[in-house]
Amino acid sequence: MVTLDIEDTSIKMLVVKGKQVEAVASLPLEPGLVRDGIVIDTATVSQRLTELLSAHGINEKKVVVSISGIHSIYRVVNLPRLPQKLLDEAAKQEMERVMLVPLNELYTSWQAISVSDIETAMCIVGLPRNTVDAMLDTLNQAGLKPEAMDVRPLALARVADERDAIIINVQPVGFDIVVMIDGVPELIRSLPFPASAASVPDKISEVKEELERTVAFYNSSHKENPITHYTAAFVSGELGEMLAGTLEYQVKPLPQLLSYTDSLNTSEYAANIGLALKMMRTDVSQARVNINVTPEAYLPKPRPIIQIVSWVFIPVAIAVIFLLAISTLQTSRETLSLQAKVNSAQTQVQIRQGTEAALKQLQTKVDEAKKTRDAFKPPLDSAKAQRIKVNGDLSKTTSLLPGIIELMSISYSQSLTISGTAPAETTIVNYVRNLRNSGQFSEVLISDMHEIEYNEWQFSLTLK
Repeated sequence: MVTLDIEDTSIKMLVVKGKQVEAVASLPLEPGLVRDGIVIDTATVSQRLTELLSAHGINEKKVVVSISGIHSIYRVVNLPRLPQKLLDEAAKQEMERVMLVPLNELYTSWQAISVSDIETAMCIVGLPRNTVDAMLDTLNQAGLKPEAMDVRPLALARVADERDAIIINVQPVGFDIVVMIDGVPELIRSLPFPASAASVPDKISEVKEELERTVAFYNSSHKENPITHYTAAFVSGELGEMLAGTLEYQVKPLPQLLSYTDSLNTSEYAANIGLALKMMRTDVSQARVNINVTPEAYLPKPRPIIQIVSWVFIPVAIAVIFLLAISTLQTSRETLSLQAKVNSAQTQVQIRQGTEAALKQLQTKVDEAKKTRDAFKPPLDSAKAQRIKVNGDLSKTTSLLPGIIELMSISYSQSLTISGTAPAETTIVNYVRNLRNSGQFSEVLISDMHEIEYNEWQFSLTLK
């Protein structure tokens, strides 16, 4: 797994296999290439990405990448507990209510988290389209594909090993603040430093002032459970160590949630570590929010799978239809031949005053030939209906497929059988639940599900 954190001043890369950090590197960026988290010069930054990966022998094309929290919108809305099928509509309504800009200017994502038997926390993210499009264009020019994307402050929240915590990340040109309560980031703030904050002491002072404003804002609406100086604080970033010594909160060291050598500066690569934890089991981190903010238009499409599988069935269907067509054509020719004989007989009868019996006998043969021809119509209709059913089942199966599940095989006999791999058991169970709720299938059974190695589950499903 390759994680990339692209900031205004540098690109940070961290490569993880399982839970082991295998490579870590950074590359400085010239001023102006990235500004306030937006890639301004996509061609140059993509070239720097290629140089960084090539220098360390990284050939992997799928990456997990961060998006700056600057200009982003993040809201947590508490709702009564709703059925799964109503959550999407509820999310749309809440987005229209709480977003400060028109939705057509944002890429939106959401996640519903159960906080009690009667209440759900709806976590909503809105990202400016120009920020996301520039990042995706940069990755595309570098020949990379986003396996997942995350807002940097939400990635940083995963490095804390406390469910109630403040996470602060301070870089040379900006900073992030996250207030997390019960594993849910309630507030996030991502700001660039103003021009007036030129020196390091000025920047530290700016972060502390914004931190106190953020805490005061949170406490004003949560007086029953306020943040105090006893709340755990986790500090990271290039200027994090300087800030940590000035805070009055209970500053704790970053926990070791991955395996790495003592030489790794976890403070500088905290966002990368959070991105790696995003793709692991949900119990690795205390943070409960895991939203893939990759726009739907850029997610892997299930359509190629449908096309590949359809081409397996299409030759069979064509062969059946071709044989039936030949038989029908032969029957039609026999019918025409018999009809010609009938016409000839009728002419002879009229000319020679033949008997009516011969005409009836030929007419009977014509009727039998027509029945033979008509007998092939139901098989043709059945073959067409079966093809529609197969394509419908395949379309529903793949349209509900999460992007992090990889299908290994799809077969169809009396029922549809699919198998694949997923990073977590819950991902498979949620997929099965969505298939059952779709109404397409009478039964959706898990015929096999087992963990073949760490963070990889293999499964087989039978759908009728």
